[in-house]
Amino acid sequence: MITRETQMEDLLKTQGVITWFIQRGVSPFSCYGAFPDTLERLLELKGVQDVEAFIRELDDFLRSL
Repeated sequence: MITRETQMEDLLKTQGVITWFIQRGVSPFSCYGAFPDTLERLLELKGVQDVEAFIRELDDFLRSL
C-alpha cells in the first residue's frame, strides 16, 4: 500500500510508474535523478491540490499491475 511516507526512489522501481506520473503532470525527478524524499513532499512541491486522491489513484494503478 502506498502512503504519504513512501519513498519516491522505491516507487520508481516499478515498471510503468514514471509514465503514470508524467501523464498526470507530475515529474518524479529532481535535478539529481529520482526525487530523494517522500511521495508527500514531492506532491507538495509540485502543487498537487488533492494529495489523498493522487495517492489513492496511484495505489489503484499499482494494484492493477
